[in-house]
Amino acid sequence: MEIIDILSDSRKVFFECVEICNEKYRQGYDLQFYRDIIAKHREFANLNMLITSDYFLHRIWATLEKWDMNKRRAKLVDVPIMCASIRSHQERLISLYRYRLEELAESDIEEVLEELSELFYGLKIMATRRRIVGVSKTLHFLLPDLVMPIDSSNTMHAFYGNNRYGNSAEKEFKTFTDIFMKSHRIAKRLKLSKSDVSGLRWSCSVPKLIDNAVFGYFIKMKNLIKNEKK
Repeated sequence: MEIIDILSDSRKVFFECVEICNEKYRQGYDLQFYRDIIAKHREFANLNMLITSDYFLHRIWATLEKWDMNKRRAKLVDVPIMCASIRSHQERLISLYRYRLEELAESDIEEVLEELSELFYGLKIMATRRRIVGVSKTLHFLLPDLVMPIDSSNTMHAFYGNNRYGNSAEKEFKTFTDIFMKSHRIAKRLKLSKSDVSGLRWSCSVPKLIDNAVFGYFIKMKNLIKNEKK
């Protein structure tokens, strides 16, 4: 049994971990910048307008940087390249903007994944080879109610027990698709809805709730280990 199976076994366990993330996870600029992005979505609900805004796209780049996508082995493309790339996929992004993960019908999944595949392969976000983390986070910033951000350590370990590394874009998209499908099943199994999203701290959308539960679980485990060593 993987960690994600434990987290999605009951709403009680799931939301306990969500709350731990809200209380204990980063509270600095990485949260402030992220909440600024989400606030723009909630205020305008108009992705076409947001994509034409230099401020909004620059904020996405800055948030990616705060989320460690421009350090160690990861390197972002320059801001103008990212902005141009996102705008070149504007029509496809707007088409996907109407979907919510928790409301997504089985009959729409194939079409949605076809659209996401074009974005996954086409968006220029990372200057380095690996794309799943940087692209998934960017897609979450652009489609916060549909796509969950993927972290190379916590998310991968929760879903697979290890950091599943794909040495090709095709293998990475296969992992992205698998996580997307599993997150959709979790949303349905736990009957997650907009009413579960408090809007406080990291609780900004249903896909982010799933991400928060993962981070909260690992925070809980680290605290347990620390207490046992005392």
